[in-house]
Amino acid sequence: MADTSTAKTTLAQTAKAGGIVSTLVLALTQLPQPYAHWVEIGLSAAAILGFVATQIPAPPAGSKLWPVYRALNFFAANWGQAANAAILMRTKAAATPSEPKAN
Repeated sequence: MADTSTAKTTLAQTAKAGGIVSTLVLALTQLPQPYAHWVEIGLSAAAILGFVATQIPAPPAGSKLWPVYRALNFFAANWGQAANAAILMRTKAAATPSEPKAN
């Protein structure tokens, strides 16, 4: 019978990483203006980078590019979440009335 402790550890690590990313994105979407605009730009850039990273093939085994590939793979796995958060921020900014300007 296969050892399931490794599978359980992997599942727990994946769930923890996903929870941290989800919490971070949720916290970023609650920032007030003008910070929210910069976060929206950053999330859009992360979504674009992640979408492009889905097309990058894996380097050969033992290559020095593996750390870079792992970082890009993280963006590739989460680009949809970044795109959804950017759209959420854009609709939130459009729905909130801007403050009146003092003359």
